[in-house]
Amino acid sequence: MHMRSDERDHVVNRRDTVANNLLIEKLGLIFVDGRCRQRNVNAAINERREFNSQKLNVLDDRGTATRGIARLYVKHHFLRLAPPGPEPFRRRRTRRRPVSNIHPTINRTIHSREAKAGYNKNMYLETRARGRLFERPAQPRAIRITERDLGLLRNLSHLRLASAGQLAALDGGSEQNVSRSLLALWEHAYVERAVGQVQSRLLYKGSYPTIYGLTRKGAWLLRKHGYEVRRRLLYEIDKQRDAGWRFIEHRVEITAFMVSLQISARGRTDIAVLDRKEILENAPKTRRDRRVRLSAKVRIDGALVQHSADPDEMFGLRSIETGVESYFMFERDRGEMPVHRRKSKDQTYYAKKMLIYHEAFKAGEHRRELGIENFRVATVTTTPERVAQMIDAQQEMTNGRGSNLFLFVDEASVAGSNPLDVLWTTGKGTRTRITD
Repeated sequence: MHMRSDERDHVVNRRDTVANNLLIEKLGLIFVDGRCRQRNVNAAINERREFNSQKLNVLDDRGTATRGIARLYVKHHFLRLAPPGPEPFRRRRTRRRPVSNIHPTINRTIHSREAKAGYNKNMYLETRARGRLFERPAQPRAIRITERDLGLLRNLSHLRLASAGQLAALDGGSEQNVSRSLLALWEHAYVERAVGQVQSRLLYKGSYPTIYGLTRKGAWLLRKHGYEVRRRLLYEIDKQRDAGWRFIEHRVEITAFMVSLQISARGRTDIAVLDRKEILENAPKTRRDRRVRLSAKVRIDGALVQHSADPDEMFGLRSIETGVESYFMFERDRGEMPVHRRKSKDQTYYAKKMLIYHEAFKAGEHRRELGIENFRVATVTTTPERVAQMIDAQQEMTNGRGSNLFLFVDEASVAGSNPLDVLWTTGKGTRTRITD
């Protein structure tokens, strides 16, 4: 008896009675004893395969041996079990969606709009049938104006542009409920989704929050419910309708600061936040509805030129105990404007804006134009290094003295705290809070 070393784990001894019964009863196998007077092993196997079912049935009355004969490899008194054959392939039945749900961009590949070759040349792109982000449905859902809806419209009239999450933070409810209210208001054209944010969605990976703004119909609804709507608000509504993505992103960052300011003041008994409307109640009547702007004559390269500065936002803080109010011109710097310009100084740069604020404060323009007694310029910028650059530019402007008129902080510090508790750096390099 000869057997290779790699065959020892795959053979069964014919003299093992228990193994024989198991193979016959459970697997339906036949033992071939010897070579049946055949010198060739394959010839002996082929001869045994010619048995019909009746002849094989003598091995077992129940006929289990007749179920099939495996590929037997006969070598003296040993039997090899061959591996099973592959299962038959069954094509999976698929159900295609209706043609109405297939995007019209058929015959375009997923990776290229103009692809004319490739294995996926004729692949179709499926999209959901509903939910176009900037196209209102022909039949909007039913709506009943609630106090929450009016509150969302009032907040949008102050903030101009905001995301659902920012409006939910001011509302105090869940973001999901606020999103549903905004969807109904948008379908009825009380709010608008700025089209310019499409470019922001293409620039950034992942989801991007939908930005909402007030419409003229929404302003009319506020006026109908007793809210004063000024002409300035209508002008801003028309302007933001065609705004680009840079303006939208800048405005949303301003909104983020103002929302954080409002939330940080909640629950405090020592400080109250004042918005632009409350601040300008004492301003001249002709100035109340205009944009906040301070003008001054500044000297640049030896020439005295009239310039003006428009803050990104304006807010105030009132001490509950003493009633003293302080006002702030807020600037949200995104790092896109240079701090200095050695050439082309007729263009904008941040040192020039600070010089205008400084000269306007010295000339008392804030009293004449806005009817307020004081103000400070609070700037949130990108990095601590840019804060240091602004402080250096401001000290150069004041001949090294610096000024407490200016406050600086980087965006990471504000994000880790809140506008009221974070430490701001003054133009003289000291650290303080805006509540001090």
